Amino acid sequence: MNMDKTNQKKSKTASGKGIGGSNFLVSVQHTENHSWQGYIQWLDTGRKIHFRSELEMLTLMQEAVQRSQPSETPFRSWDDDQRIYMMK
Repeated sequence: MNMDKTNQKKSKTASGKGIGGSNFLVSVQHTENHSWQGYIQWLDTGRKIHFRSELEMLTLMQEAVQRSQPSETPFRSWDDDQRIYMMK
C-alpha cells in the first residue's frame, strides 16, 4: 500500500473524516506453534514492522498508542498499591 505524506498524518474514513485514536493494519502471514506471525502497519505514520507472536503485536500496538497519546493514563502496574489483593 502506497500512502502519500498527506494521508500518513491522519487516517480517514471513506467520508473523509478522521478516525481518531491510533490505527493499525494487521496482516497475518503464518500461524506456527498456535501463534500468529505477520506484519503490522501503523497507519498514522506509515511505519510497518514484522511481528512474531500475538503478544509481540500487542506490545507494538501498546507502544504506538503511548507514543501518540502520552497524556493518557498508563496501564496498571504490579507496583500500583490500589486494588491489589493478596491471595492466601
